[in-house]
Amino acid sequence: MLARPDFPYRLAAIDIDDTLVGPDKQVSRENRAAIDRLQAAGCRVVLASGREHHSMAIYQQRLGLDDFVVANQGALVMHPSTGEQIWRRPVTPALAARLLERGRAEGFDVLLATDEGFVASPTSPWVVHNFAERDGTLRVHARDLDDEVTRAPLKVLWYGQTADVHAFSRSMTTELGASAEVVITTEHLLEFNAPEATKATGVAAVARHYGIAQSEVLAFGDSHNDVPMLRWAGLGVAMPHALAEAHAAADLSAPEADPNCALAVAIDLLLAGDTVSR
Repeated sequence: MLARPDFPYRLAAIDIDDTLVGPDKQVSRENRAAIDRLQAAGCRVVLASGREHHSMAIYQQRLGLDDFVVANQGALVMHPSTGEQIWRRPVTPALAARLLERGRAEGFDVLLATDEGFVASPTSPWVVHNFAERDGTLRVHARDLDDEVTRAPLKVLWYGQTADVHAFSRSMTTELGASAEVVITTEHLLEFNAPEATKATGVAAVARHYGIAQSEVLAFGDSHNDVPMLRWAGLGVAMPHALAEAHAAADLSAPEADPNCALAVAIDLLLAGDTVSR
């Protein structure tokens, strides 16, 4: 397939879970090849995820990319190979301590995202049951969280039952107001970021760094934390299996396809100049 010579996008921001990768957490041959074609059309590709940057660097290497990653929901934009940071918006120690105390009181297991990976208490299920090892790219360290919050973590996570996650997403959004970003990332995780830490602000930092206009930015995503990015981008594309909120935020929706290669289908339609369904 030949790309249009006048392809109008110079930067593409791609979510990882359920966008770049399917349920098996692997990058399909189809998605890898489509990203190569996107780059050949003159479009820079960066990954934008709620994951911590070490985990994202592994996926970046698998794709043969060497660029910034928008990590921890946009709290950190860092180049894994050079260590250069162009955007950093951690949670303040005061808010982190408040969220740690409140999360514990409400029965959640609390984790913190740091520059070294995720930090959990020694008794956390993430440590005891080695949840991170099932993914193969995450790192979880067992430490004293009361001490760790004083170092301004990149985000705070509450791990618990789905019903509790959804209930507290609503109540904490109201309670915290503009002092924090509150988002559900999986059915068991409620996450808290600094007010300016979203995928949109992180991708915007990359665009500014390279002198790329907002109208020249593509974004692909599927979930709650992709909503700001899909709204901000010059063209936001929701995966066919995306949540309703992501579809509503996006300009376009990719056609139905195997979750492992739906991204490739969307990329190739755009490269060919075809319309992706709303």
